[in-house]
Amino acid sequence: MPGPGHKKKSKPRPQPNPQRIAASPSVSDAYVGDIDHADGWNTVVDILCLVFEVPDLTTRSGLKKVHANFEVIYRRLDKACEKYPDNERIVGGVVGIYAKMCSDSILRNKLHERGLLTKLQPLLNMDSTRHMALRALGTITHHGGVSIRKDIARQTTPTLTKLVEQYPDDKIIIELVITVLSHSISGVLEGEQPSDPALLKSLNMRSIVKIMTENTKKEWASQYLINHALGLLATSTLNAADVCKAYPPMQRLLVAGLRSPEWVTRCSCLGGIIRLHRNESEIDMRTLDPNKFMSCIQRGFPEHLQGRMMNYGLMKCDTYLTLSTSRDYQQAMMGCAQDHNMYSLGLKLAEIILRTEFSIADGMFQSQDPKTGRLEVMDIGLPFVRWIDALPLCARAIRTKGNAKEADLGDVLDIKYHIMKQKIPDAVHLAQKGLKRNPGAAYFYYAITLSADNVEGLRAAKKGLKCKHITPFVRFQLMQRAVEHAGNMGVQILQDSPTAGKGRWEEGIAFLMSALEDAKTFVEEAPPDNRHMNAVLYWYIILTITINGPDLSTDLRELQNALKGRKIADDFCEAIEIRPPRTNLRLAQETVVRLYSAAVAEFGSVIEKAASEERIKPVSAEKLEDDLAAWLDDVHLHDDHDHEPHGLHPKVNTNSVALYRCSFCGNPSAVLRKCSGCSKTRYCDSGCQKSHWADHKKSCQNST
Repeated sequence: MPGPGHKKKSKPRPQPNPQRIAASPSVSDAYVGDIDHADGWNTVVDILCLVFEVPDLTTRSGLKKVHANFEVIYRRLDKACEKYPDNERIVGGVVGIYAKMCSDSILRNKLHERGLLTKLQPLLNMDSTRHMALRALGTITHHGGVSIRKDIARQTTPTLTKLVEQYPDDKIIIELVITVLSHSISGVLEGEQPSDPALLKSLNMRSIVKIMTENTKKEWASQYLINHALGLLATSTLNAADVCKAYPPMQRLLVAGLRSPEWVTRCSCLGGIIRLHRNESEIDMRTLDPNKFMSCIQRGFPEHLQGRMMNYGLMKCDTYLTLSTSRDYQQAMMGCAQDHNMYSLGLKLAEIILRTEFSIADGMFQSQDPKTGRLEVMDIGLPFVRWIDALPLCARAIRTKGNAKEADLGDVLDIKYHIMKQKIPDAVHLAQKGLKRNPGAAYFYYAITLSADNVEGLRAAKKGLKCKHITPFVRFQLMQRAVEHAGNMGVQILQDSPTAGKGRWEEGIAFLMSALEDAKTFVEEAPPDNRHMNAVLYWYIILTITINGPDLSTDLRELQNALKGRKIADDFCEAIEIRPPRTNLRLAQETVVRLYSAAVAEFGSVIEKAASEERIKPVSAEKLEDDLAAWLDDVHLHDDHDHEPHGLHPKVNTNSVALYRCSFCGNPSAVLRKCSGCSKTRYCDSGCQKSHWADHKKSCQNST
């Protein structure tokens, strides 16, 4: 992947010997002899550009001139190919000029419509033009849009894979083929669903995955080759997962990529590993069966689990909080059956909702028919039948009382009702309204974290964790949501931001570090029987491996406690007869842990090599290839932005990621507001700044 860096200096355009060029504007055939005796492709191209009056294609102004005179220039070049179809140098030089024009999207589309690929393909079968044709394809696919990349994949993939079979030790051919395949096939694979399933099916992805993987291990494999191969392999797991899973070496290469010194390689490989199991993964939809739960409690936990709960504090564990809350809930409902006091019931329910996740059961008042023995619904004069329907009625009763101090309790009841009814947008909307009245209500932040919006969810989780009045249940719910939101955002940003600038990379890293910090706190402080423990441990394991990269031991000894904790978390699930779901993250971390040592042994040197070179160097030893490669790469259209060569990633100073964390709640972001007093602290918004002022005031005033 490309990364932000320094501007590439433009090279002076080589000038041919004017005495060897026919001066006549009518384009005398004399130039043919000059081309036949030219000492490299660069000279060939330069002669053609001068003879046919092609502007300098390495500058914006030159391409503007081509736009203004495209038809004239194209006809001149095309007639040369028609007149000398067997002159490989003329045809090859013209195709090279066309390829250079493809750095401009409008010119690229015009050339594609005029059959550029048809002109280029025969050159792949000629020894003298094969390298040039591959370089031209690489340039076209690098600058090409999705449609053109798909056409190139459709028309050239069989030829390219055959070239690899015919020339397995030709490092120039192998590198160029892998570059073209990486650029073109990625356009077929990208998207939640393949945009052209028929095209994807027609490609021999088994052969392509093997070519990409095996050639990274060649002694002469360059950084450029390896990074292009890794990019395509990581993308392949999205819509060709079955093929990838059938070829274990490919999986080991992605796992080894987690040790790269470069952040984006690590996160690209991590994304590939996570996507690998998307089709077979399960959604975590665990619910608690009260009857089964009570039966398991009566039976008792295994000794090793009981010991952990005793060490933590039995009455602080989720199992016993759920048990005691269930008892209190039933007692509250029975009390309401006697006094019909919805206000009193609402106060009790609001309190127990903040204790545990499974606080409200959807039961009803029932009696047994003396004749049939069947349970029947009882009408005891209450305005509800199902107990869950009491929540909005209780909320209304609390609001009717008009006690301002109890306004939050009514919202808690309604929010819980919306959550249980799977009406998350309604719960979020009500929570946002409640926060305008009381920005310190932690439960409202928790409701917002249930939204699918990672940005808003993470911001709410971080702010909620700073609330002064918060129950253990709400605190750990917020913490596990913060882990999930920040983890998802960090991986996504680092995969999607190759051209977004260095600040964007650092923001992505800040998200991952934030997720790891919260995961570590959760694992250390949450009850051992918390139902989210295994999911947070998956993140903890994955993020520890990704963030530590090459500094981690190859046997993962640093993670032995976490790996044991993962087994304990599964044992707690099974003790209450709940099968741990095989989520995407679970399968991903299992794959990483299982393959890690073997992956490093097989591909560790490959990953090191991919990051070892300071800059991309030309791969060809022949002047013909060097000249054309330099000319095709010499384009500086984006003068206002800094860029770094394709395949290089920035080495980010992780100490600077604190700049992307709110000084109050710790929420990572690149758009924080600076304190106007000291310009050092940063905040999400005025709410965070106001909440932090009591602590920050002294240092802020001293700095001014």
